[in-house]
Amino acid sequence: MKLTILGSGTCAVTLRRSCSSYYLYADGKHILIDIGFGALRRLTEAGVDYRDIDVVLCSHYHLDHISDLSPLLMALRYTPGFERQKPLTLIGPKNFRKFLYGCRDLFGDWLLPTDDEYKLLIYELDTEQLELDGCLIKARNTFHTHPSNGYRIECNGKSIMYSGDSGPCDELVELAANADLALIECSFPDNEPFERHLTPRQAAEIARDAKVKKLVLTHFYPMMDEVDVLAACTPIYKGAVSVAEDLASYDLH
Repeated sequence: MKLTILGSGTCAVTLRRSCSSYYLYADGKHILIDIGFGALRRLTEAGVDYRDIDVVLCSHYHLDHISDLSPLLMALRYTPGFERQKPLTLIGPKNFRKFLYGCRDLFGDWLLPTDDEYKLLIYELDTEQLELDGCLIKARNTFHTHPSNGYRIECNGKSIMYSGDSGPCDELVELAANADLALIECSFPDNEPFERHLTPRQAAEIARDAKVKKLVLTHFYPMMDEVDVLAACTPIYKGAVSVAEDLASYDLH
């Protein structure tokens, strides 16, 4: 498994940090975890062809996490000289189908593939799990919007957890339990907590309680680039910890 950070920021985009999106290569599968605006451009910068994407996981419906899904669907149908053959799997929380067909109603029938084109597989996960060609994807509802999901992906004996956006909740600890890598949001400083997001201390407490092997902090509002995030975490979580940067990669061997 290899994780590449496409966007470590929020809706408040900066030159340093694009919106939430992460590319995971797992056992031959190309997976996008969230797809906020600018994700497709960042994917290209990372050297990955959008035509190779097999799976898109969406945590919730805020635009900084999902708005490049429609451009991806458009590109897969209208790139000159390209005709997609393999299926595309889309996974989201409750009401995901309603969201997708709402996008079709807004943008037009051209957005989604027809019956004689590639197959679009749509799954709504609440607290279920889904097996895709040897990769196990688990979902739990998180404390952010209703609905919103965090995810855990297990493949070839390795595991990655993604918090999505969330305040502190038991579901995050459950998803992250003994994970090889936990990708956890860290939106606001400890002295300015926001109920439905996490601070460095709260993220570190989740990683500690879940006994994760490596913690990668992400989803930073601009003021967080002035905060010593590592100094806030290391007294609490004693494992390896990193501050995500766009286009940085993490290998899980």
